[in-house]
Amino acid sequence: MPAFVLLTKLPPEAVRNPDEFRAAAHRVADEIRRLQGVRWLSSYSVLGPYDIVDVFEAPDVETATQVALTIRSLAGVTTETYAAVPWEGFLGIVGRVPPGQ
Repeated sequence: MPAFVLLTKLPPEAVRNPDEFRAAAHRVADEIRRLQGVRWLSSYSVLGPYDIVDVFEAPDVETATQVALTIRSLAGVTTETYAAVPWEGFLGIVGRVPPGQ
Protein backbone atom coordinates (compact mmCIF):
# COMPACT_ATOMS: atom_id res chain seq x y z
CA MET A 1 0.00 0.00 0.00
CA PRO A 2 1.36 3.49 -0.77
CA ALA A 3 3.02 5.32 2.13
CA PHE A 4 2.77 9.04 2.84
CA VAL A 5 4.60 11.48 5.09
CA LEU A 6 2.50 14.28 6.55
CA LEU A 7 4.28 17.37 7.92
CA THR A 8 2.23 19.60 10.22
CA LYS A 9 2.80 23.13 11.50
CA LEU A 10 0.86 24.09 14.61
CA PRO A 11 -0.25 27.68 15.09
CA PRO A 12 1.03 29.18 18.39
CA GLU A 13 -2.43 29.11 19.94
CA ALA A 14 -2.81 25.37 19.29
CA VAL A 15 -1.05 24.37 22.50
CA ARG A 16 -2.13 27.19 24.80
CA ASN A 17 -4.89 25.00 26.20
CA PRO A 18 -3.63 21.42 26.54
CA ASP A 19 -7.12 19.99 27.14
CA GLU A 20 -8.47 21.56 23.93
CA PHE A 21 -5.41 20.34 22.03
CA ARG A 22 -5.91 16.76 23.25
CA ALA A 23 -9.63 16.92 22.40
CA ALA A 24 -8.85 18.13 18.87
CA ALA A 25 -6.25 15.37 18.46
CA HIS A 26 -8.85 12.77 19.50
CA ARG A 27 -11.44 14.20 17.08
CA VAL A 28 -8.92 14.02 14.24
CA ALA A 29 -7.91 10.45 15.14
CA ASP A 30 -11.56 9.35 15.31
CA GLU A 31 -12.31 10.78 11.86
CA ILE A 32 -9.19 9.28 10.29
CA ARG A 33 -10.06 5.85 11.74
CA ARG A 34 -13.30 6.06 9.73
CA LEU A 35 -11.42 6.45 6.43
CA GLN A 36 -11.34 3.19 4.51
CA GLY A 37 -7.90 1.65 4.10
CA VAL A 38 -5.86 4.18 6.12
CA ARG A 39 -3.22 2.65 8.38
CA TRP A 40 -1.35 4.98 10.75
CA LEU A 41 2.29 3.92 11.12
CA SER A 42 3.85 6.54 13.39
CA SER A 43 3.72 10.09 14.71
CA TYR A 44 6.58 12.24 15.99
CA SER A 45 6.92 15.67 17.50
CA VAL A 46 9.99 17.23 15.88
CA LEU A 47 12.17 20.31 16.15
CA GLY A 48 12.53 22.49 13.07
CA PRO A 49 10.14 24.21 10.68
CA TYR A 50 7.44 21.56 11.30
CA ASP A 51 6.02 20.45 14.63
CA ILE A 52 4.68 16.99 13.80
CA VAL A 53 5.71 14.28 11.33
CA ASP A 54 3.21 11.48 10.68
CA VAL A 55 3.70 8.42 8.50
CA PHE A 56 0.67 6.53 7.22
CA GLU A 57 -0.48 4.24 4.45
CA ALA A 58 -3.49 4.90 2.25
CA PRO A 59 -4.88 3.03 -0.74
CA ASP A 60 -4.50 6.02 -3.07
CA VAL A 61 -3.65 9.71 -3.37
CA GLU A 62 -7.30 10.72 -3.01
CA THR A 63 -7.55 9.04 0.39
CA ALA A 64 -4.22 10.57 1.49
CA THR A 65 -5.58 13.96 0.47
CA GLN A 66 -8.68 13.32 2.55
CA VAL A 67 -6.45 12.56 5.55
CA ALA A 68 -4.61 15.88 5.15
CA LEU A 69 -7.81 17.86 4.64
CA THR A 70 -9.43 16.22 7.66
CA ILE A 71 -6.50 17.25 9.84
CA ARG A 72 -6.53 20.80 8.45
CA SER A 73 -10.27 21.15 8.87
CA LEU A 74 -10.61 19.75 12.39
CA ALA A 75 -7.34 20.97 13.90
CA GLY A 76 -6.81 24.31 12.13
CA VAL A 77 -3.22 23.49 11.20
CA THR A 78 -1.09 23.69 8.07
CA THR A 79 0.04 20.45 6.43
CA GLU A 80 2.22 19.19 3.60
CA THR A 81 1.90 15.63 2.34
CA TYR A 82 4.51 13.64 0.44
CA ALA A 83 4.38 10.22 -1.19
CA ALA A 84 7.09 7.99 0.27
CA VAL A 85 8.87 5.00 -1.27
CA PRO A 86 10.50 2.43 1.03
CA TRP A 87 14.30 2.39 0.65
CA GLU A 88 14.46 -1.07 -0.95
CA GLY A 89 11.79 -0.02 -3.44
CA PHE A 90 13.78 3.12 -4.22
CA LEU A 91 16.91 1.06 -4.88
CA GLY A 92 14.90 -1.09 -7.28
CA ILE A 93 13.72 2.01 -9.14
CA VAL A 94 17.29 3.33 -9.33
CA GLY A 95 18.30 0.03 -10.91
CA ARG A 96 15.82 0.62 -13.74
CA VAL A 97 17.01 4.16 -14.55
CA PRO A 98 19.07 4.43 -17.76
CA PRO A 99 22.74 5.18 -17.06
CA GLY A 100 23.73 8.83 -17.26
CA GLN A 101 26.61 10.34 -19.16
